Amino acid sequence: MTVARAETFAAQFRSGRILLGGHRGNAAECPENTLASFQSAIDLGVDVIECDVHLSEDGGLAVIHDHLLDRTTNGSGLVRDQTMAELKRLDAGSWKEPRFAGERIPSIGEVLDLARGKVGVAIEIKNLPLPYAGIEDAVVSAIKNADMVADVVVIAFDHRCLKRIGEMEPEILTGVLEASRPVDVLRVMDDAQADVFCPHWASIEPETAAELHAAGKLIGVWTVDDPFALTWSKALPANAIYTNKPRTIRP
Repeated sequence: MTVARAETFAAQFRSGRILLGGHRGNAAECPENTLASFQSAIDLGVDVIECDVHLSEDGGLAVIHDHLLDRTTNGSGLVRDQTMAELKRLDAGSWKEPRFAGERIPSIGEVLDLARGKVGVAIEIKNLPLPYAGIEDAVVSAIKNADMVADVVVIAFDHRCLKRIGEMEPEILTGVLEASRPVDVLRVMDDAQADVFCPHWASIEPETAAELHAAGKLIGVWTVDDPFALTWSKALPANAIYTNKPRTIRP
């Protein structure tokens, strides 16, 4: 059964209040991109949880950051070379702390089920440097199946896939990820037909923020983990900040 929140994530994003995002959940305290991490971030009062998705060998959407399994699981090799069933057998928690032994790689469906009625979800499509044919269709289908079209933003460094997401479902918010300031930020946004500009917090200044806001665009900055980054993000102002430390970083 779908649980409806009083205000959709999309409406919150446009409310004028700076939203707090849990980057890979509560990554400072929990194994990133696991249900334990997302639940911890929700318990700490975030407005949105951010996660990363890859396609498994059999077309499932696995929530994990790296293309390789080695850093955050007891497996090795590429995510794309494993079926979802094989990925689900891996331990995705012990690398962080022994108490997280047995945490699994979630599917995007599990993450959306956890978030529904509670928080928004930022879904980063990890389509670079290794592309996944058809990942946009899979992501849109998962969002629609969860009845969360108004409660997600899909973000990516591959701006072409954002345009495809928008063409498939115009009601889904999309966000351009950038690690440095583009020469013409509005041109980049227009080319991707995106709603949100998502830079590293140190690569945007108030003048660019004003330019984006004047054009009706939203701003979500990453990764805001210290007081200076928070102060800068508030001065822009950003519409949302994403942090690994949702217990201590509050907008």
